[in-house]
Amino acid sequence: MRTRHSSTLFAAAGATALVLAGCTSTTGEAQSESGVPLVEDGALTVCANTPYQPFEFERDGEVVGFDMDLADEIAADLGVEKKVIQTGFEGIESGADLSTNKCDVAISGITITDARKSAMSFSEPYFDDELGLLVPKDSDIKSFDDIGDSTVAVQQATTGQTYAEDNDLNFEQQEDVELMLQKLETGGVDAVIGNVSVLGTRAADNPDLELVDQQSNGEQLGVGVRTDNTQMLDAVNSTIERVNEDGTMETMRKEWMGL
Repeated sequence: MRTRHSSTLFAAAGATALVLAGCTSTTGEAQSESGVPLVEDGALTVCANTPYQPFEFERDGEVVGFDMDLADEIAADLGVEKKVIQTGFEGIESGADLSTNKCDVAISGITITDARKSAMSFSEPYFDDELGLLVPKDSDIKSFDDIGDSTVAVQQATTGQTYAEDNDLNFEQQEDVELMLQKLETGGVDAVIGNVSVLGTRAADNPDLELVDQQSNGEQLGVGVRTDNTQMLDAVNSTIERVNEDGTMETMRKEWMGL
């Protein structure tokens, strides 16, 4: 999914995050009724990077989506309100936003990787995703093997960018997913590489686009938590277990992705 990853950005930002994490502990001041440490009294503060439909995007002035519904469930189980902070993805994936107490959790289509585990703790996976290839309906590109010298757009700091780099593709990186998709829709690039959950949603909304190929790459999404906030991690995992068991997760998948 956003299975976003950029080794270059992570190396620089991750080092900073680790230093900050070494001198930052749980605040111990604000906490839920069950004693889970919080950044702010009465609120679960969530870092997210929008737009990233269907996971998080703005609609009628509110940030909504699959991830935001999951955040609502976590907040409800904690007995607090949800507060969303929109931030750059680099600060999320490096762990800096968590280690500096900007938020309690990061829920933003984050793929679990070994590199990211060094900067934050991850919940149990809550979603499996794949890498997809989106093109105009009349394109000659029918698979990843057909890309050749064609220009593709990717979102920076994502696994789409990693794939393009690893395969020596001619690519342009965009700051967010909406800019990436607009680049394709306006003819600025020949294809887009991103996660199936996001690209499939766009293809369903735009009959001029087609999702022509996908690759299983073992991507799993997790909720990021500050490394020393083990109580929050336990609470998040408890909610993920509940929504999987009581049918809430299935309802969310159908609502936001049609899966």
